[in-house]
Amino acid sequence: MESARKTINLFLKGKYSGNELKAELYKAGVAAMEEGWTFMDASFQLGGKARDDGMDGDEVEQTLRRAFSAEKRSTERKEEAPAPAAAAQPAPAAAQPVEGAPTMAMPIISPLSAGMISMEQMLALGLDTQSLELLQNFKIDPEALSIPWPAADWRKDLAKLLEATFEQDETIEFKISNTPNSTEELVENIVGQDDSIKKIMKGLDSPEGALLCINAIKGGQDATDESWHYRYVVVDNPKMSLAKQLAYYKALNLPCAALVNTGANSVQAWIKILANDEEEYNERVDFLFKTLDSQGFKVDPSNRNPHMMVRMPGVLRGGKQQYLIGLEQGAKNFKEWQEWVEYSLDGKPLIELASDSEEAPKKDQTIVENMLRAGEFFLFTAPPKSGKSLALMDLGLSICYGEDWFGNSTTSNDVLFINFELTKSVFLNRLHLLGAKRDLTANTPKFGFLNLRGTALSPIETAQLIAKRIQGAKKLENHDYKVVVIDPISAVLHNPKSTRLNGAPHQILMQMIDTIIALTGCAVVSCCNLDEYPYLEARADSVMTLTPVEGSLNMYQINGNFREFPKMLARECSWIYPRFYV
Repeated sequence: MESARKTINLFLKGKYSGNELKAELYKAGVAAMEEGWTFMDASFQLGGKARDDGMDGDEVEQTLRRAFSAEKRSTERKEEAPAPAAAAQPAPAAAQPVEGAPTMAMPIISPLSAGMISMEQMLALGLDTQSLELLQNFKIDPEALSIPWPAADWRKDLAKLLEATFEQDETIEFKISNTPNSTEELVENIVGQDDSIKKIMKGLDSPEGALLCINAIKGGQDATDESWHYRYVVVDNPKMSLAKQLAYYKALNLPCAALVNTGANSVQAWIKILANDEEEYNERVDFLFKTLDSQGFKVDPSNRNPHMMVRMPGVLRGGKQQYLIGLEQGAKNFKEWQEWVEYSLDGKPLIELASDSEEAPKKDQTIVENMLRAGEFFLFTAPPKSGKSLALMDLGLSICYGEDWFGNSTTSNDVLFINFELTKSVFLNRLHLLGAKRDLTANTPKFGFLNLRGTALSPIETAQLIAKRIQGAKKLENHDYKVVVIDPISAVLHNPKSTRLNGAPHQILMQMIDTIIALTGCAVVSCCNLDEYPYLEARADSVMTLTPVEGSLNMYQINGNFREFPKMLARECSWIYPRFYV
């Protein structure tokens, strides 16, 4: 480590030119990696010196990238055994966006083609369920969530910001943070600076950075009202990751005049309020903050102040850059954004176009071969007292272990069994009996169950409870349930809350099933007696029916009709307690 620090210090103090400068920058980059520097820190400190010494900006970035990737490859060689030479290796996946990657222009938010979002990418960004749903619903490309690096001329960011957001003859106020005295200046005096702006901004570097009033403090010569006081408001949430804040700004289509990296742990968005007076300003800010709050984005109430001091781009804050991320993103103005909220941000699905997907998307995961996929409804019908509940428990155990069920292979997944009929003791005894008959351990952690016998919940409340338990298990217990088994479906209707409902029972049950699927993405499996609920059979994605074989005790004929799979050829099975055998 000492030699690495020495290499860095020698580079920063030395004078180099041409190929010598490139070679020394490479060595210093490798040393910075060893010291634990981020690529962004190296780009700023080492790259800044190289650029000052005359090295081209693109060449600086390429040299440092080679230095950091060389160190990474060296580490991987030490930690991993080499693969056999003859084995064909797959091509490496495309690199994920690095926080701070350089960019020349910020894209205006627009719907992107479906299928662009990788769940793995978004989970890696630390996004929660609510922000993930927003991104999925509005098809935001995860690459748009990476925080771009400062531009090569980032010291001019204040001039860029002022030129885009203020009038030339307006007056702004700024100061070094944690100091009482502020400075007032005409916008044209700052925008008019060129090469000297770098020196001016360096003079504002401090451990706490510098601040700028979000609105002008004096209007221009042609100002006829006080609207320049109420043009912008700032929103941010330092408790969220940078990527998550940016995800909200993009997914909610906020009318952003500018986005500024604070040099700490926040991205400040300058929202275009464009109010004519204080009353209109307060009304619009109320609407903005309530909308953000309803979507899980909390904003400090103090941000409402139209004279709020916000982070000034173009200066250093404790060695970190406060810089401009982008200009003009999202809706064009506040009125347009309000209309977008009214028509789009209601939590309901949006219209999609067939042209959004160039190719057919990948089908959902198969749970039971030729029978059931994730997100589908499977209904098992058979005569009363024929062993339907045991068949469903057998299915659940089969899926947990990836074992065959009725001759069809299954994919191993976590299963949640909703027990409406049996006591806990009887339920577990049946499960262990099935496990013993199949030489499978019944107490597998992949099999979860929820006892709702005697619980007075309406069908929709039942669906919401199941979804809540599944989401909690995923977040807190590392269980990712893909199948929900409800036994029996008719029991949902046998409580006071359900009996008071208006509407046909079969429609109420189908609404519950659809709600579970919509909230969880799970496959839902249930059973009923033959011809008990024809409507459910018509709506189910997969129906498997057992009918008694006349003249044969405990023999049944199996028939299957499936929306997404070929029809099952009729075959026979026998019932030998506690299982069906094909």
